[in-house]
Amino acid sequence: MYSSLHTKHIVAAWVASSLLLLVPAGGSAQSQDEKPSSDTTSVIVVVREYDGGQPISQARVTLIFTEPGGRIRFGKAKKITYNAKTDAQGRYKFTSINKGPITLVVTATDHQTYGKDLDLNQDDQVFEVKLKKPQPLV
Repeated sequence: MYSSLHTKHIVAAWVASSLLLLVPAGGSAQSQDEKPSSDTTSVIVVVREYDGGQPISQARVTLIFTEPGGRIRFGKAKKITYNAKTDAQGRYKFTSINKGPITLVVTATDHQTYGKDLDLNQDDQVFEVKLKKPQPLV
């Protein structure tokens, strides 16, 4: 009837066509529930002293964005982290950051750590963070 070589070709063709159905048309690996990459914005973080308002240079600023899982990653979310240090004016501008919920963490030498969940829903948002000095132990 059919040779084993013929059967192998049929199975290989079936597997290849099945795999093609998993990838959306146009070669995009993004599912419908994920945000398009064009939905990005710039974020400016300004870090200052809590008392007095002087800028804090070299503060470490971290933005954590959780990208939702899609078909390609089998529903597993992916964390994307952006790190930077502030300039002499206590500022740093992140560009091309995905809109949506983020976590902002700021650390600086001789200051308490700041962390907050925020929502990036506008273009060019500015977040001002005021860091306190550590409290003395009693």
